[in-house]
Amino acid sequence: MATNSLSRVEQFVEGFTDHSFWIGMDVHKRSYHIALLRADGRSLTLVSPASPQNVIQLINRLAIRVAAAAYESGPTGFSLARELEAAGIPVIVAAPSRVPRAVTAGAKTDRLDCLKLASYAAKGLIHSIAIPMPEEEAHRSLLRRRHDVAASVRRCKQHIKSLLLFLGIEEPMAVENWSQDADEVLHALPMETSAKLTLESHLRELMFHRQELKEVDRQLHLFTKQQVHRKTIACLESVPGVGQVLATTFLCELFRPQRFARAEEVGSYLGLAPMVRHSGEKTPSGRLMPVGQTKLRSLLVEAAWMWRARDDYARNLYNQFLSRMGIAQKAITALARKLAIILWRLCIEQRPYRLAST
Repeated sequence: MATNSLSRVEQFVEGFTDHSFWIGMDVHKRSYHIALLRADGRSLTLVSPASPQNVIQLINRLAIRVAAAAYESGPTGFSLARELEAAGIPVIVAAPSRVPRAVTAGAKTDRLDCLKLASYAAKGLIHSIAIPMPEEEAHRSLLRRRHDVAASVRRCKQHIKSLLLFLGIEEPMAVENWSQDADEVLHALPMETSAKLTLESHLRELMFHRQELKEVDRQLHLFTKQQVHRKTIACLESVPGVGQVLATTFLCELFRPQRFARAEEVGSYLGLAPMVRHSGEKTPSGRLMPVGQTKLRSLLVEAAWMWRARDDYARNLYNQFLSRMGIAQKAITALARKLAIILWRLCIEQRPYRLAST
């Protein structure tokens, strides 16, 4: 896309400085594609280096009133949004899954994308997600690193099992559930030299990820012991079936829980609220949409099974869901949604969970 000169941009805004402008941005690693939407509906696009300060300087030089600057969340994070807000510029960071899309595929360029964002923002078709503070973003990055490393440990174990299957070697009992002596048993397996070297390479990789997971867990443990988080973590862990991993994940991913006004908003944020498809006189609940916090959602479902086993209230609630839905997966998902709402309330009220029997 050709870069418009500053003089042309100044000519474009001339005579409209008393009106509000909507800005759409397609944000990349090295460049920002920017669209200015005027009050009369006309627009102009330009390219800027990937620097929040350049955008702020441009807006200040043009002396325009910005109704909102909109861009999609992505790998560039939230530094642009925070700097724009600090400069007094309203920001909309839209979730890509919530941006309207055409029914049929059409042309897609950076220029068209920023123009669409400016238009959608002006029409109120997109809304901003919560923008975390730098500290909140840092805590969440460490937590997500923990989940990535834990997934790497599981993948390494699966690769070892797949290797044994491929070589025609019967899987030892110690490897089936990966007991403490599984590594020793694997080292003692008779196999060809090259296959042995392959297995040892997998085991070295597994050992590395285990040590890394242990170190990240230690760092997260220090986070949970901080005075500002200690009471909230203790309140969340008071629910039967909720451990430190879920409590920490819930606290970091649901940063500033007071920003949710209703329980339905929590369920929607986590991707646990079924979509309603109304037609005529019927309003059936549809399937869950693949949005929200994927890892936290899976942890909540796992914890819901434990909650059901340890709490009579949860067991009765699950049975009610099961009798109405007839499918265990749907019933446990509904119970996970209830668990998420309870955890949210505990965060807000700063109190431990009370068992129904007490």
